[in-house]
Amino acid sequence: MLQHRQGALALDVVFQITQPWTVLFGASGSGKTTVLKAIAGLLTPQRSRIVSHLADEPRILSDSARKVFLPPHLRPVRLGTQAATLFPHKTVRGNVAYGAAQAGPTLVEDALARFGLLERADDLPARLSGGQRQRVSLARAVVAAATLDGQGLLLLDEPFTGLGLAERDRMVLAVTDFLEPTKTPVLSVTHDIGEAFLLAAEVIRIADGRVIEQGPVATVLSAERERLLTQLNG
Repeated sequence: MLQHRQGALALDVVFQITQPWTVLFGASGSGKTTVLKAIAGLLTPQRSRIVSHLADEPRILSDSARKVFLPPHLRPVRLGTQAATLFPHKTVRGNVAYGAAQAGPTLVEDALARFGLLERADDLPARLSGGQRQRVSLARAVVAAATLDGQGLLLLDEPFTGLGLAERDRMVLAVTDFLEPTKTPVLSVTHDIGEAFLLAAEVIRIADGRVIEQGPVATVLSAERERLLTQLNG
C-alpha cells in the first residue's frame, strides 16, 4: 500500500508482485517512477506498507503506521534508472562490479559477455556511445540484483528506452537469462505496448496515481494493442 502526494499527483496504489516480470504501465506523469522510488527507499511516502516476501520470513521495508522505514542500502532491492549514470573514473568492468561486493569475477564477466560489453570492459564511460552506457547501467543493476540470491527485487525504470528494436530484444533476453538461475523478480516501468508484450509480463496499469487493472499483458493491454495495430495498418 502506498499513498503519497507529490505536486499535482496524488498517488494511491495497492498491488502485489506475483510473477517473474511485472510491468508498471501508464502515461507519463501517472506515478510509475514514484512507485519505484518508494519501493527503493528513495522517498518517504506519507502513508505506506511495503513488505518483501522473497525471503523465508516477510521483511517490512516501510510501514508508516509502525514508523518503520528501512534506508535504501538495507533493502533487498536494486534499482536501474533510465539515465545511464556511471562513475566516470571507473572502467566498464569497474562500473558493472560496483555495488555487488559479493559478486565474483565470474558473475561480472558473464554479465559483460551477455550485454555485449567484453570488448569495452577496460574503457572509461567517456569513450562509450549512449547505447553502450545504457547497457553498462543495465548490467550493473542485474549483477547487483543477482547477488541477493533470489531474495531481492530488481526495479528498472524504462531500461530499454532509446534502444533500437533489435538491441532492445537482445537486452530483454540478456536480463531474463542472467536472472533465471536466482529467480530474481523484476518490476519495470514502461509506456511501450510492444515492450510489455515482448516481456510476456504481468501488467499493472496505472492512471492518475491509481491502479486501474492488473493481469496478463494479453488481457490488460489487448485493446491498446489493437488500436496501435489499426493505426500502423491505416
